[in-house]
Amino acid sequence: MLGGGGCIPAAPEFLATLRALADETGAVLIFDEVMTSRMSGGGLQARLGITPDMTCLGKYIGGGMSFGAFGGRADIMAQFESRVPHAGTFNNNVLTMAAGAVAMGEIFTAEAAEALFQRGEALRGRLNAAGRAAGVPLGFTGLGSMMTVHFRQPLPDRPYAATPAEEGLRELFFFDMLAAGLYGAARHGGAEPAGGRGGDGPLRRRRGRVRRIPRRAAARRRRGP
Repeated sequence: MLGGGGCIPAAPEFLATLRALADETGAVLIFDEVMTSRMSGGGLQARLGITPDMTCLGKYIGGGMSFGAFGGRADIMAQFESRVPHAGTFNNNVLTMAAGAVAMGEIFTAEAAEALFQRGEALRGRLNAAGRAAGVPLGFTGLGSMMTVHFRQPLPDRPYAATPAEEGLRELFFFDMLAAGLYGAARHGGAEPAGGRGGDGPLRRRRGRVRRIPRRAAARRRRGP
């Protein structure tokens, strides 16, 4: 998935084709799941049923501490035991490992990951329904707990250059959400539903705020400049 590029998920058929081509050519297939590993107890690869040769992980898995990891096929990982040196700034960080063990072992379980995924899917569906009902070019792309607002229809399935008008709307959207106490990444107006112990309160407030946007815009048009 393109994260900062707009939360645009790769087509499962594309990923399956990569797996087939890697098998055919002997190439090593690497999935970057730093962001998408939250999609299930086994990451997005488990949800799609596509197993790469190597996987990169990071961020929340360290329980909020500085963290990065990779793993994969036994024959590849065996190279790091004797032949390939692996130096790193955060290697052997005991505090991070302790925080990550608690985060993944006791808090963000497979059941919690599934609940978060379903909550995000439901929220995105309701937000997109609100945009369609209002007849405005506002919608969200993403998967599970990751989503980004776009001010165009149809919704994009690949990177694009936003127009100045879209950039302006995205900035207004960010500050409007911020005024409601809902924070998303400013660089793309991103919105991530609250998960785990956050409850459904922030989700309901976000839905309500998004529904207000078309009405407020129409009222401003009626008032004129």
